[in-house]
Amino acid sequence: MSRALFAFAAHPDAIADLRQLPDEIRNLALLELQNLVHGSDDCLALKGRLAGFHKVYVDPSVAYRMVIQFRPAPPTSTHKREIYLVAAGSRKDYAVYRSAHLRTSPQQDVETNSATEARVRAARSRSSLALDRPTAGPASPPAAAPLPAATPRKVPQR
Repeated sequence: MSRALFAFAAHPDAIADLRQLPDEIRNLALLELQNLVHGSDDCLALKGRLAGFHKVYVDPSVAYRMVIQFRPAPPTSTHKREIYLVAAGSRKDYAVYRSAHLRTSPQQDVETNSATEARVRAARSRSSLALDRPTAGPASPPAAAPLPAATPRKVPQR
């Protein structure tokens, strides 16, 4: 077999994805990864949220896919570039693409957290109008008014 043209790396959850595939699909996926590392360009570029990543068809019925990324290899590698496996799994309901998106989009969580934090800060802040008014002490329940003597509402019948 020829020398590998690319290094290989994988997201830890992608390794778990490979282990969960049916045996025959896993074997095909590993064969595809081997071909990619040795220079095969049998993959298609993805668009939208996964732009910069590629999809690899695993089985002849194209029910299973892998999402990979070509990226620079670490400085310690003998290769200049590496194949990075992001996700592997079923195409049904776009499951493999959702997994890949969740694994590659940490900034989405940061944006959500910062938006939440901004709302919390706004809720805790005081209105500029409240600064002009004296602050009220702790709220106390209103004093109960004395109840009038109970009077029957119906006139007794004779």
